[in-house]
Amino acid sequence: MTSLEDMARHLGARLAAHGRTLDDLVAEVDTSFGEPVLMSAAGSVVHGFGTPMSDIDVHVVVESSTVTGLPITSFTLGVAVDVNYIRAESIRRAADALRNPEAPKSRDRAAWRDYRRKLAQLNRLILGHPLRGGEDWLDWQRDRRRPVAEATVRWWRAEAVRYRLACELLRDTRPTAAAERLGRAGVAALDALATARGEVCFGQKWVGAKLERLGDAELLSLYGRFLDLPVNAAEARTYLREAGALFAGLAARLDLPADPEVGLSPAAGLETWRSHGDRALVHRWALRGVEVRTRDVEFLGDPGWNWTGRSGEMTETHRLLAGEDLLWLSIDWSTV
Repeated sequence: MTSLEDMARHLGARLAAHGRTLDDLVAEVDTSFGEPVLMSAAGSVVHGFGTPMSDIDVHVVVESSTVTGLPITSFTLGVAVDVNYIRAESIRRAADALRNPEAPKSRDRAAWRDYRRKLAQLNRLILGHPLRGGEDWLDWQRDRRRPVAEATVRWWRAEAVRYRLACELLRDTRPTAAAERLGRAGVAALDALATARGEVCFGQKWVGAKLERLGDAELLSLYGRFLDLPVNAAEARTYLREAGALFAGLAARLDLPADPEVGLSPAAGLETWRSHGDRALVHRWALRGVEVRTRDVEFLGDPGWNWTGRSGEMTETHRLLAGEDLLWLSIDWSTV
C-alpha cells in the first residue's frame, strides 16, 4: 500500500504550496470535544490523487461521547481542511467488527449502507497518515492497517458479485439498467484488484487514477469499457455481451463465486395490494409494480422478512420481484 513516507510527501507538498506545514495542519484541530487521542490525515491529497481544488481530510479520535457527525471546515491555511471527529468507543467497536468474517450480519439496505460508512471511516482513519497520538493509539492504528486493507478488498469483491447478479436479474426486463449494474460490477472488480495491489484510497472516483499509477494498461482499458455505458436497449444488448465477457475474465482472476450466498429483503417503499381473485399487486410507492398470485407473495407480509440462500436457489417469484427492482439484494460477506 502507499507508504507513510509517500503520504507525508504528498501532504507536505500540498501544504508547502500555501506556505504551511504539518504543525499548522495539526493546529487547525479544535479541542472543544476534548484532547485528541489520535489524528490522521486522509483522502485523495494524502494518497497523491488530489486536484488543486481537493480538500485535506483530518480524522480525529476523541474520548467525548458528544461529537458532531458533520465535518468542521476551515480555510485559514489557504486550502480547505475538513476535520472529522470520531468517538473513541465507536471506532474501536467498528474496528473489532471487521474481525467477524460474516459481517455485515444484517443484510437489509440500511445495514449494508451503515457497514459501508463504517468501513470508509476506518479506511480513512487507519490507512491515512498519522499526525499525532498517544503510543497506545498509534500502535492500535498500525496493528489494524492490514486487516482494514483486507476488509476493503473483500468489500469491493462483494460489490462486484452483487452488481453482477443484479445485472443478470434485470437483463430481461430492464436491459439498460442491467448494463448500468454490470458497469458498476466491473469498476468494483477493478477496485478490488487495485486495492489488493496497495492502492487503498477509498473512493471509486479515483479507480482510474489508481490503475494509471499502477501502470496497468490492460486494466485501464477495461475501466474505460465499463464506463462506456449504453443509452438505449439496442446498445445495452451489445454492452451486456461484450462487457459481460470482460467481467468474466476479471471474475476468474479474482476467483469470485459463481453461485454466491445472497440475501433478499423488501426494497424501500414496497407494498402489496390485493387485486382481484387470487391476484395481488406488489409495488414501490405505486410507481412500479408487478401482478402475481397472492399465495406466491404471502411471505412479503411477514415483518422483517429476509430470505437467504444460494443465488441458484432463488424461486421464480424471487427472480420476478428482483427483476422489477422490488427487492434489495445483498451478498454474504463470508462467501467472497
